[in-house]
Amino acid sequence: MPNSDPAQPKHTAVELIKKFQQLFTNLNHKQIAERLVKLVIAKHTIQRAALLIARDNHIYVEAIANRTGTHTAINAIATSLNRINNLPSAFIHDVFESGQALALSRSAMSGLIGKTIPVDTRACFLHPICENQKTIAVFYMESQDDLASLQHAVQDLDTVWTFSSLLVRQVIDMWHHEEQAERFRVAEQALWASETYLNAILNYSPTLISVKDLDGNIVLASEHYNQMANVGEDGIVGKNVFDVYPKDVAQSMWEIDLATKKTQQTYEVELDLMHKDGTQHTYLLVKFPLRDKQQKAFGVCTIGTDISERKLAETALREQQSRLNYMAFHDSLTSLPNRSLFYDRIYHGLARARRANSRVALMLLDIDRFKNINDSLGHDAGDILLKAIATRLNEGVRDMDTVARLGGDEFVVVLEGIHDIDDVIFVANKLLSTLSRPIEVSGHSISTTVSIGVSLFPEDGDDTDELLKNADIAMYKAKEAGKNNCQFYTKGMNATAVNYLLLENDLRRAIEQQQLTLYYQPQVDLKTGEMTGVEALVRWQHPERGIVSPAHFIPLAEETGLIVPIGEWVLREACRQQKLWLDAGKYIGKIAVNLSPRQFRQKNFPGKVEAILAEIGLAAKYLELEITESCAMEHAGETINQLNQLNQMGMYLAIDDFGTGYSSLAYLQRFPVQKLKIDRSFIHDIHDDANYAAIAKSIIGLAHNMQMRVIAEGVENEGQAEWLRTHGCDQAQGFFYAKPMTAKQLEGHFRNGRFYFDGTVVRLENHLREQQLKVGA
Repeated sequence: MPNSDPAQPKHTAVELIKKFQQLFTNLNHKQIAERLVKLVIAKHTIQRAALLIARDNHIYVEAIANRTGTHTAINAIATSLNRINNLPSAFIHDVFESGQALALSRSAMSGLIGKTIPVDTRACFLHPICENQKTIAVFYMESQDDLASLQHAVQDLDTVWTFSSLLVRQVIDMWHHEEQAERFRVAEQALWASETYLNAILNYSPTLISVKDLDGNIVLASEHYNQMANVGEDGIVGKNVFDVYPKDVAQSMWEIDLATKKTQQTYEVELDLMHKDGTQHTYLLVKFPLRDKQQKAFGVCTIGTDISERKLAETALREQQSRLNYMAFHDSLTSLPNRSLFYDRIYHGLARARRANSRVALMLLDIDRFKNINDSLGHDAGDILLKAIATRLNEGVRDMDTVARLGGDEFVVVLEGIHDIDDVIFVANKLLSTLSRPIEVSGHSISTTVSIGVSLFPEDGDDTDELLKNADIAMYKAKEAGKNNCQFYTKGMNATAVNYLLLENDLRRAIEQQQLTLYYQPQVDLKTGEMTGVEALVRWQHPERGIVSPAHFIPLAEETGLIVPIGEWVLREACRQQKLWLDAGKYIGKIAVNLSPRQFRQKNFPGKVEAILAEIGLAAKYLELEITESCAMEHAGETINQLNQLNQMGMYLAIDDFGTGYSSLAYLQRFPVQKLKIDRSFIHDIHDDANYAAIAKSIIGLAHNMQMRVIAEGVENEGQAEWLRTHGCDQAQGFFYAKPMTAKQLEGHFRNGRFYFDGTVVRLENHLREQQLKVGA
């Protein structure tokens, strides 16, 4: 019979409540989730069970229980459903949204079997747990039995479902509590870190950092303030700027603070503040308002950076820039304006003259016989003289006039606002008189003079270059007239004589501006037709005159002494090119370089050659040096000494223009020379002039008897070449084989490492073949 005692069910419910209280007492949220799925998996019909809880708008898999045979594994994972790939998430979401239980047979899960649902699963059941008509959790269950068996097991778990809503709520609340506790812990940690960072910044930052309230009281300050001269041991917190700084500094800072609060903008200001050690420092103060959440200002923050070193660096940089600008436009020796500044000033001077319809006088001054002073007293004495002349020139003109040094011993004076030619004459005579007074140089009283050439704007030129050119002509005319005088440019001046002097000026610039270049003329073995070497020949590429013949400028260079720097440049450039050819696998034989008498007579000339070879990295055996016969016989004893030193270095030596001088055979046999060079004057008419032919034969015989080789220059036709070949001459060079050519042109004749002449080699080879045929016959 059924139990009719009404108290019995209540007792049963109470017992159940107590039982569940005992099961879930003192458990955290993870343990509660584990205990719930453990109660579900206790049904043997169920092989896998999961508890899913909705919190914070996400679904989390709180715990999963798996049965494998007699073993049951239960894990609290608290992981988002999106990260779990072995649960039917679509069905789970449907149950959370509908709040209705969902029973699935194997056929209903056919698309998920073997993917998210195990292969041996035959039924699934999803049971919702609701609170206030909202699904807060879902129990997911799988079974290897049929769906009816699984549904029966679910019904037996009514008690679990009843208490689950209470327990799930507890789990959610516990999660929220834990998250809130974690947020509080993180916030507390962040607050501690912020305080730590702030303290570190305030204590160790080498900057002034402070915060003031709206009344100007300092509520926070960095330790760096303790270095300030007016800050005591108690610091500045609780004080205002008038308590800390001198009145003028405090007033300035207070006004900026007021402006910052009023406009709520950032301000920057530089202030000089005194340190306790007595040093003054410049600080860049940045002031900006501090705002609350409503963007209302509640204080002013100041950050001051010590920029003293930067200011010093900026000042040094400005001074350096000023010095560089000065150096760029002034002559380093005399401090006068240089060529660049001169061009700038005369450009503006001519513009002013055009506007005012006035004249400008350009006076070009050149020191007479300045080279003699340099050669006799040295360059230091020459520099002293140049500086003294610069000073006197400045003193002899008006402040509005320009005195500049164009270079070397050449000065220029620009006189503006000229209305009468007599004014120019007066200034010129004054300068001639002033500059002729003795000057004390290195213990010597030196009287020097200058030659002045004058050109006038607009009569003698409309621009600077034309005025300079005409003043240059007039100045050389003054030198022709005996120096120490002034000449005005006139269109009728005879420029023919002047051109030679102008050429000297241009030649000096040519060396400085690298207008010189080398050409190379091949030298040929008359027996084999092969190239045995090349002679380096200097050419001058004038920017206006084009290629200037060596016949025009070499004698000028000899006369003026410019041949020495030209010769040194030729020697260095020839060695450099020879090294480039050797490194590229192009063997051209020896490279011959002519030496001028002045160059050869230099003190320790062999040492200079050795230094150039070492600088280039070229072995001496690839270099041949040529001196003229007349140079060799002049001071023969000294020549022998110089030649011996060069020969010991491994150099090949030759005597050029042999036959044109007066050689002493006694000296010639003592010269360590390997080659004689027959002058071209004997080769030109070697067929028609018996005397020239006899001289050539004698030179060839003499050379061979002295164990020397012979080379003829100026060979221009086959007849000359055949005569020389027949009479035993070893080598030849001339237009018949090749004209002098640039390095690039020479390289264009190389084939497989061998030099080919333009068709000439064929004729030589044919000649050799004919000779062989005659012998064979």
